[in-house]
Amino acid sequence: MTVQKKRKAPKPGRLLHIVILIISVLIIFEGRMLISIFSREGFQERFNAQLSELFPSEEETTAETETEAAPVTEVSSEADTQISSEAATEAPQTGPPLESPAIVPEQAVPVDDSYFSDATFIGDSRMEGFRINSGITEGTFLTGVGMDTTNIFQTPFISSPSGNILVFQALYGTDCEKFYVLLGTNELGTYDWSEFKENYRIVLGELKKLSPNALIYVMSVPYVEEDKVTTGDYINNENVDTMNRVILELCEENGYHFLNINEVLSNGNHSLIEGATSDGVHMYPQYCEIWLNYLKNHYVPQDQEGEET
Repeated sequence: MTVQKKRKAPKPGRLLHIVILIISVLIIFEGRMLISIFSREGFQERFNAQLSELFPSEEETTAETETEAAPVTEVSSEADTQISSEAATEAPQTGPPLESPAIVPEQAVPVDDSYFSDATFIGDSRMEGFRINSGITEGTFLTGVGMDTTNIFQTPFISSPSGNILVFQALYGTDCEKFYVLLGTNELGTYDWSEFKENYRIVLGELKKLSPNALIYVMSVPYVEEDKVTTGDYINNENVDTMNRVILELCEENGYHFLNINEVLSNGNHSLIEGATSDGVHMYPQYCEIWLNYLKNHYVPQDQEGEET
């Protein structure tokens, strides 16, 4: 018969040691957790502080900027005032200069229509409107709707007994002592001003070849009434001013005579006189009469006709 051994009950001292050991382990573990938590919070605080130094908040940035910029703004304001004052004094004219050796000056005695008897007027629909509405009684007109410095060599604008012909074909064999040329309105949207200038130079050069001794008057492109123009926003007075500066340069470089008809057709603010047109471009008779009167008062005197500007 087998006798089972009785298990001895644990001694109270040993149990107490186990309990104390467990409590010690828990205390150490919790303590480390607390240390870790506080350490992370301390690190996060230091990290946030560094971020704040590198990237301040929007409110702080605005306040610092306003505080630091205040004296600079005051100085800048004074500098800007001085620069603006100097710019207003030195700013170039938006239109052609008021003085140029190429601009035909006003004469003391006006001419009459007979002065135009040996003149040929070449141009687009605005020149055609001048022929119809100004009351001029002398001169030959070679005009065409849509004429410009390029298609003048390509499009047969001129009627003849044998059919439509080119402007330069119509000029062959004619006795012309004066040319009045108005081109450019149909090229206000070109924007390549150097190309426009070269094309215009070729046109005027061909006229010079045909009649070497003829006076060549080149008219400024008249301003427009922008609020009435419906054919394109490129037909504006800023482009007119730019184009007329280019035309004046061309006259200065080649000895042609520049007629600044905007002297009498402008409202004084780089625009055509209000109410001068029905469509913003083509002028009523009374304004074409003003135009003709300008031509009668601006011409090269006979004793200066051989002189280049």
